[in-house]
Amino acid sequence: MKLDNQIKVTAQFHAESWQEAAYSEVEQTGKLSRAAIINVISGGIEGQGVLEYLLAYPGRSNDAVRFIGIERIVGRIGAAEGSLVLRHEGIFSPDKGVEGSLEILPGCGSGDFAGFCGRGTISAKPGEHGGEYILLIKH
Repeated sequence: MKLDNQIKVTAQFHAESWQEAAYSEVEQTGKLSRAAIINVISGGIEGQGVLEYLLAYPGRSNDAVRFIGIERIVGRIGAAEGSLVLRHEGIFSPDKGVEGSLEILPGCGSGDFAGFCGRGTISAKPGEHGGEYILLIKH
């Protein structure tokens, strides 16, 4: 199925697994850690995401955690099937949850998603193990 030149897709994600380990800790500062995540994606995209995050924790426990990551999603949008890669950048606050930006990396898609590019947002409420992606996809 050929998609329109530009579409808006809203999808929910739920972290099916989250494995995190610190790789650098310095006394009186926050740690740096790496997390391997498997996301179940539903709604406008149906599929699974494999995500790696690098996280920078602050020295104080109530401050925001900054993160960057790369996620490959394999799934479908309507009848179109393939994979795409998202670059994540954002912040997690214990009070506000997750807020961040997403970029669909050009040249990294497969199947019907080959040639996709675009941008979007990621959001999640505090205490939840999932949230929402909103993507503006250009083909």
